[in-house]
Amino acid sequence: MAVHTKFTKEDFEKIISNYDLGKFKNSKDFKDGAVQTNILIETTKGRFVLRYYEHRAERYVLFEVNILNYFNNHNYPCAMPIRNIHGELICQYKSKPYAIFEFVEGEHIKKPNQEQYKELVKYLAKLHQISKGYKPKYWDVRESHDEEYCWETSKIEDKRFKSKSKKENRLKWLRSELNKLKFPNSIPKGVCHCDYDISNLKFKGNKLVGVLDFDDACYTHIIFDVATLVYYWAWLREEKFDFQKARYLLKQYMKYRKMSKVEQKHIYDSLKMVVFTYIAWLFYDGEKNNFFKKAKDKIDWLNEIGREEFYKELFG
Repeated sequence: MAVHTKFTKEDFEKIISNYDLGKFKNSKDFKDGAVQTNILIETTKGRFVLRYYEHRAERYVLFEVNILNYFNNHNYPCAMPIRNIHGELICQYKSKPYAIFEFVEGEHIKKPNQEQYKELVKYLAKLHQISKGYKPKYWDVRESHDEEYCWETSKIEDKRFKSKSKKENRLKWLRSELNKLKFPNSIPKGVCHCDYDISNLKFKGNKLVGVLDFDDACYTHIIFDVATLVYYWAWLREEKFDFQKARYLLKQYMKYRKMSKVEQKHIYDSLKMVVFTYIAWLFYDGEKNNFFKKAKDKIDWLNEIGREEFYKELFG
């Protein structure tokens, strides 16, 4: 993650004084990312990661550290937040929350080999096994990645349009498309990572040892995460949707977590929701890079093929 707040040696010493981590030795900024400030800190007791939340309320952060504690208790390979001397998982410094995490040894990779590819799918399925039916505290402060969230986020962005007609046409189209989505009540919910990209995974050889960055995680339909996986690996990097890759992903996933037929049928709707989420975030900014048209083309293609045919192509 990029560094937005600069800390002095005295700052680090004050922060670490709230923990039983020994004395501060040095620090190193993480350069990647765009939202929170993450810094590697070394003390006389080891290496740790300081995560300073630039634009997050305390309850938002508590959701993250609580679910990580829950996953860690179920032997899931995520970076564990460390409790301070008062037994708390987060602290405040200069009116912003922060947490200190274990440092996960391993490396980020850009292009997984076949075994690493299987590992990353396996551990997404395991995440969903653990989180199915788990409704954590503070779930309501996180983005829900549903129709209402997409609509309300787009409505905030629409105020930036200069052209009233373009804004209204875009909103009309979005409202019509969101109304087509179907999510039966029988589809299970749980905690989803919501950003399960290769940049948030660490490996040692072919073994996945760390799933990082739960800043976007939320409580929603589990198949949203499955659809995100399919989107990242079978569509985002491809000129057109790659059914062969998608089928392989889902086959690997279901070795570790079986999906009901209703989940399988409505991956179609969740894949649409992934696209709508990006549309909502870039509802206005897409004006500059034609993003909206590209995203709309994806939705139009899904409408052409239809839910039933899409299900047959994936599972038939």
